[in-house]
Order: sequence, then C-alpha cells, then structure tokens
Amino acid sequence: MMIKLKGIINIIIFLIISSFFIGCGKDSDNQNNPPPTGVEQELGSFLLTRLQKGQIRWKLEAKSASIMESGFTKIDDVRLIIFGDNPSKNIDIHSDKGEVNQSTYDVKMIGNVHGKLSDGGYLTTDEVFWSEDNKTLFTLPGVKVKIVYRDSTIIGEELNAKPNYEIVEMKNVIGITKKMEEKQ
Repeated sequence: MMIKLKGIINIIIFLIISSFFIGCGKDSDNQNNPPPTGVEQELGSFLLTRLQKGQIRWKLEAKSASIMESGFTKIDDVRLIIFGDNPSKNIDIHSDKGEVNQSTYDVKMIGNVHGKLSDGGYLTTDEVFWSEDNKTLFTLPGVKVKIVYRDSTIIGEELNAKPNYEIVEMKNVIGITKKMEEKQ
C-alpha cells in the first residue's frame, strides 16, 4: 500500500510540474512577431550610468529602449541627470525621445526637452546633445534655446555649455530681465 501511495504522489508531482512548463511556453502571437528590422533587443526600461574616477558623472533613464544593430540605442521618455562637482550644479533633463551612441556614450535628446538646474534655473529646446568626450551640452545651429534663470530670460541658438565650468555660450541672443519687462 505504501509503494502505491508513493507512486501516485510521484505521478501527481510530475503532472503539476509538466503543466507548469506547458503554461510557460511563448504565446503564439509573440512567436510570429520578430523585432523590427535593425533592432537587436527591445527593453521595457533602460538605465545607463557613467562613472569618472569612481564618481557618477551622469545617469540616463528611459521607459523603453531599442538596442539597434547600427550601434545606437533608441530610447523613449528620457531623463538625463548630469552631476556637477557639487549637488547645486546638477542638471536634470527630460525629453520625449533620444539616442545613445553605444561606443562613444554621446546622448541625443529629442522633442519637448526641458532641463532643470539644481539652483532653480531651467532651459527648454527641441533637441539637445551631450558629448561624453567634451563633457559638453550643446544644440546644433538654428536650434532655439530658452534659458530662464532668476530674473532673466535668455533666448538664443546654438547652445554650448560646460556644466562643471559654468560656461554657457549661445548665438543670436536676446535677453530679458524682470526690470526690463516692468518698464515696458
């Protein structure tokens, strides 16, 4: 009787395990839908952190990513935080889409770009780039940038900013201060 009971228990365990593995197979829908052309891998979320001398230099987060055969990673709903030498110099930038060059770690942010400085200033533009080699945030010629800082608003083109050195250059600049607005 004991032997029969052991055999029945083994059969029940086998059936439970078998049904588990049968249920874990891929959906037939997913088997017939290969990734888009040029995509090596698609991710539901993405996090990339760059270190310099043991310190976090910048951190990039995205809600989804497509790692491309071309050497770029296309990202959606992007957040890039560039860390300054002290916490009051951090820049937190958001955009709708972007790209990361997998070999140079340069970042391109596209669409509805909003950047906020730790000390309260902010910038808006349609497109901005981060150059890892030059540690520079920049826009291409013709791309408008608006920077609001304390009582001033600066609108210009072709941003070139080195966050750690607090140097910001732009072309075709128009500046408005709060005092100027009050006089008008």
